[in-house]
Amino acid sequence: MTALRALGIQPLLLLFHDGELAAQARRDGVEPVILPASNIKLPSTSRAIADILRTRDVRLVHAHGYKAMVFVAAARRLHRFCVVKTEHGLPEAMSGRPVSVLRDRSYHLLDRVATRATRAFVCYVTDELRRHYDRAQTGYGEIVVANGITAPDRRTLRRPQEFHEHRFNLIIIGRLDSVKGHEVAIGAIAHLGAAADVDLHIVGTGPREAALRDQAISAGVADRVHFLGFRRNIFDFMAFADALLMPSMHEGLPYTLLESMGLGLPIIASNVGGLKEVLEHEVNALLVQPRDVDGFAHAISRIRAEPDLRRRLGENARRLQETDYSLLAMMEKYLNVYRQCLGAMSVRS
Repeated sequence: MTALRALGIQPLLLLFHDGELAAQARRDGVEPVILPASNIKLPSTSRAIADILRTRDVRLVHAHGYKAMVFVAAARRLHRFCVVKTEHGLPEAMSGRPVSVLRDRSYHLLDRVATRATRAFVCYVTDELRRHYDRAQTGYGEIVVANGITAPDRRTLRRPQEFHEHRFNLIIIGRLDSVKGHEVAIGAIAHLGAAADVDLHIVGTGPREAALRDQAISAGVADRVHFLGFRRNIFDFMAFADALLMPSMHEGLPYTLLESMGLGLPIIASNVGGLKEVLEHEVNALLVQPRDVDGFAHAISRIRAEPDLRRRLGENARRLQETDYSLLAMMEKYLNVYRQCLGAMSVRS
């Protein structure tokens, strides 16, 4: 949002929830419009979206997420605008009540229909995602636009009190769900043995929390696995951790990865998805096959025992983020997409 405003573009942010993203927008000087979150109100909510866009003469909408795309497609029947969509990852296995699971699956199916119906220009954050979806979401056009960031300023960050000075502090950040591989991380800590001075700090919430706590107790590492819940000062944890674990089953191109790279944090990650597109084993990270508990334990032991390796991996990762995954590079690509879409809509008019 800040980057768009710096270019003279006043963004309009529509959200379904008044949560952390809304709070971040307000900190950046943008007041979001919070829409009804109920899934049974597609007609009325879509009409509300169309009215807002018509009133403000919005000619282009950028949709993030399958649910957003369905509502955007419905609103477009009432007000004409061009659509850009970003695909951030693969559909994930869903947990929860059967009604919720069925609803989410329905939205995933409708998402593909909506993409075609709106002739959306589809952007993928990795080339692997582009290849995966192939023609399933073909719209007006497609392109790979990698996520980009402005690296956090280390000078503004403070060591979290949860980090013990004489321990080796690992962090894993993200929703506590099966795809993130928290079970593998806890298994790796147990594999290191009782004598290891390694603590695992799990930042995030999600449906797997109770099962993960039980696993830590059963494995005898409850005193070394710390569940921290949601933390707003996440950059403090990144800046002062000894390494980041990302034992995911799949990833697109998570901002957590880029932010950690920007702070020079050594990374141990699964050799999957966008992680293996961005990272190179032994150059800017240690890559391990997904679900390989022994492999992650070995990588932790290596990075714990070799300070020079930690410094080299972290510095190489920082340089890569700075050169290839900057906010400016991402915005330039998106602005070109916006111009192309608006130009095409003018021609069709």
